[in-house]
Amino acid sequence: MTAPIGQHWQQVNECEDLLGAKYRARTYSFRSYQGTVDTTLVDHLGEQKATRGILYIHGYTDYFFQTGLAEHFIALGYRFYAIDLQGYGRSIRPNFLPNWCDSIDQYWQDLDIALATMKQDGINQVTLLAHSTGGLIASGYVAQPYSPLEREQYYQRAFPDITGLILNSPFLAMPFSPKVLDRLSGVMKMIVSVCSSVAIQAKKPSLYAQSLHTKFGGDWDYRLDWKPLTGFPLSFYWLKQIMLAQQQLSHQCIDTPTLLCHSEISTIHKKTISEMQCGDGVLDIHSMQNAAEKCFNQLSKVAIEQGFHDLYLSRLPARQKYLAIIDNWLSQQPS
Repeated sequence: MTAPIGQHWQQVNECEDLLGAKYRARTYSFRSYQGTVDTTLVDHLGEQKATRGILYIHGYTDYFFQTGLAEHFIALGYRFYAIDLQGYGRSIRPNFLPNWCDSIDQYWQDLDIALATMKQDGINQVTLLAHSTGGLIASGYVAQPYSPLEREQYYQRAFPDITGLILNSPFLAMPFSPKVLDRLSGVMKMIVSVCSSVAIQAKKPSLYAQSLHTKFGGDWDYRLDWKPLTGFPLSFYWLKQIMLAQQQLSHQCIDTPTLLCHSEISTIHKKTISEMQCGDGVLDIHSMQNAAEKCFNQLSKVAIEQGFHDLYLSRLPARQKYLAIIDNWLSQQPS
């Protein structure tokens, strides 16, 4: 399914963000598949004169809270922005199910809003930094059939150039090894289609969630109403949309320079927190690599020892390596 170029949007709020005085939150309202929804753009107020920007796109059951990530890019001379997509984090509303989507490409509208706002702020070049499901959304966005000029003509708003794509453990393939994925692909598609009205709710926190939050000895304290330890109900309909988006992406040829960062190993089936923390406890890195190689023509790949699924949330040595890899890659891109 390909989304229309979109509908117009309206800014409905601007305020200091919950992260503090250095951060601003702007809320936009627009028509989506579900009706009128909101999306929230957060930006760090440093480097106001910079013309290069980073736009961070979170993953599933997630929102932006990583202030150290923003400070890192500000120190490099970039403006930093993060979007809480419709139905996530700051954009959750009581009249809609959290994290629900009718199609992955509905989030292109959120990215249009973010990018047009960045252009209005004086940003001419943008690198998209996207984690997990955000990586799938961002990849589909840069591969979409509509050119920036077509979107500008529709919205009567200018957009900055997307000069790079950084993928942090992107959800480009289902969490199975390539061999298993090939064998089960047809069966999985049939199951999610037949059971699309089914949703599963975890009864206890996942090991991955426990490896992160301070409640269980992790390093990170974040809002559990926006990023629950047991997740939001996992819809088979959502899984179907993920699989459709992954299939569509596998047929694309994307020329945008792309950096793929992932852990050295997958630890999906590990039984303890300490074992889980040795790698990616959510996705299979080999299927992720294979999927990326199919569609990105200018792809750089880096594996990070002891990296978590969200590489920025890893222990400090892996986190520092992840940021150093990004810095090195950015320095090699044409200005």
